Amino acid sequence: MFQDVELYIPFATRMSPDAEALPEKIAAYLESTGLITSPENMKRYLSWQLEDLAGRFYPEARGDDMMVGALSQTFVFTFDDIFDGPVGTDPAAAYRICHEMARLVRRSEEGINEKPTYPIGELWLDYRRRCNEGMSAAWRLRTARHWEQYFLAYVMEATIRKLDAVLDVPTYTAMRRIAIGTNTVLATAEHCGHFEAPPEVHETLWLREVCEIAADVVTITNDLQSLEKDLRNNEMNNFVLLFVREHDCSERRAIEKLQELTEIRVKRFIQLESKADTLCRSLGIDAEGREGTHKFLGAARSLMKGNYDWGNSSDRYSATGSEYVKQSPYIDDRVSEGARML
Repeated sequence: MFQDVELYIPFATRMSPDAEALPEKIAAYLESTGLITSPENMKRYLSWQLEDLAGRFYPEARGDDMMVGALSQTFVFTFDDIFDGPVGTDPAAAYRICHEMARLVRRSEEGINEKPTYPIGELWLDYRRRCNEGMSAAWRLRTARHWEQYFLAYVMEATIRKLDAVLDVPTYTAMRRIAIGTNTVLATAEHCGHFEAPPEVHETLWLREVCEIAADVVTITNDLQSLEKDLRNNEMNNFVLLFVREHDCSERRAIEKLQELTEIRVKRFIQLESKADTLCRSLGIDAEGREGTHKFLGAARSLMKGNYDWGNSSDRYSATGSEYVKQSPYIDDRVSEGARML
C-alpha cells in the first residue's frame, strides 16, 4: 500500500462538525433512491469514508450544505469507478454515458427537466439542483463549463486506454487537470461556504494557476495512494509509473521525485496566495469580493490537505479496497448501471 508517503502540504487540518452524521444520512439517501440495494455494496461504499472527505473539503458546511458536499463526492467516486470496468476501454460506450451527462448539464441550465438514461444521472441532477441554490449566474455558467469538461475527459481517457497509449508527463498532467475534477470540488466549496470569488478573479491567469496547482497536488496524491488499485485495473498512466519510465529510475526514486515536485508546487501556491490582496486592489475588487477570493484560496488549501489526509486512511486505497477491486472494479448495483449498458 502507498498510504504512508509523506508529502509537503503544510496546511491546517479542518473538518466540519456535521460530517459525523453523514454516513447514516447518505446511506438512507442511497437506499431510498434505490441506487444501492444490497448490504454488501453499502458496506463497500461506507468503507470509502466519503463523509470524512466531504467534511475536510467543506469544513464550513453545516446541515443541508454538508449533504450537498456528500452528494458531490458520492457522485464523483461512483461515476469514476464505472470507467474502471469495460466502459473505460470502449470510447463509444464512454461517449454515450458522458455525452448524456454533458447534455444534462446544458439542459439543467436551460431549465429543461430531462429523465436520465443512467441512474447515476439522477444523483448528479439532485446534487446540481441543490448546489445551484443561492449561486450567481456567473457561478452557474462557470461550473457548467467545468462539469462538461469533466465528463468528456472520460471519453479522452477511454480512447487512451483503447490505444494502449502511455502518455508523457506534460501531456498526462494537462489531461488530469481536467479529469481530476478539482474545479467542481472548489465550486461546491463556494456553495457550501456561502461565498464566491468574483468572476473577474476567476478569469485571471493568477487564479487559473492556483487551480492548476491544486489539481496537480491532488493528482500526485491520488496516484500515489491508488497505485496498487491502478495496477490491478491495468492503468499504466499514473504519475509514479510515468516517472519510472521517463527518468529510467526505480519506483522508490520516482516517489521521491514526486515528493520533491509536490513541495515545489505547494510553495508556488503559497507564493501566489501572498499576492491576492495586490491583485484584488489592481482589479478594484470590493471588500466582499476580496473576502470571497481569500475564502476560495482557503478552499484550495482544504482540497489539497483534505484529499491527502483522507486518502491516507480510507479503505478505498487499503488492502480492503484492493480486495473489493478484485471482485469488481465498481459497486455492482443500480448506481453503476451504466457500466453494464454497453
